[in-house]
Amino acid sequence: MIPDGQLVAEPVGATVGGARRWRWLVALSLVVLLGLLLADRLLVGVVEDRLSARLSCLGALTGTRTVHIGGFPFLTQMAEGHYRVVTVTADGVGASARLTDVDVTFHDVRMRPLAGLVGRSAPGSITVGSISARATVMFGSAGPASGLGAGDALLDAAGSGRLDEPIARLAGLPFPVHLDGAQPVPGGVRVALSVPGTAISGVGRCQS
Repeated sequence: MIPDGQLVAEPVGATVGGARRWRWLVALSLVVLLGLLLADRLLVGVVEDRLSARLSCLGALTGTRTVHIGGFPFLTQMAEGHYRVVTVTADGVGASARLTDVDVTFHDVRMRPLAGLVGRSAPGSITVGSISARATVMFGSAGPASGLGAGDALLDAAGSGRLDEPIARLAGLPFPVHLDGAQPVPGGVRVALSVPGTAISGVGRCQS
């Protein structure tokens, strides 16, 4: 029987054992977290490489290409088959590659869960909500932009819709585009383009 007010010390072994278990739990949690972070970064690189050909086909991109999948964590996007923002840079766009220095952002990219990592995508299995792009049109007496008029005319027409079809023809694109804006650059003009996702639904033969 313990007298009132007397303190009873816990066994030293029990205290040491509890501290040791706590350290193991913390260490295990850190290892799991680091493992997930490493897997996230490794797998995003694999999927970016596989998406390069698929999205380049959808966007009619040519030349050297790089792909970056935005958002974190990546693993949840891959599991859902829903990539919120995917950015692609390329040397050119269209069969004629007359639009150069291209930056394309695919918004709301959807495919089968894990399709970016395993298996092959069936034609038409990739859908895109919308596309925004920036590219350079070079001017010259016999340059590719000669059919669009002078640089000032192109700047004035930006956003009006008057040059949407000529821009698409110039690039040899299989889908319509909208010219949102234009900015002068040395030797040409930097244009901002947008494409609704429904416009590229017919480019469904892309697969890899």
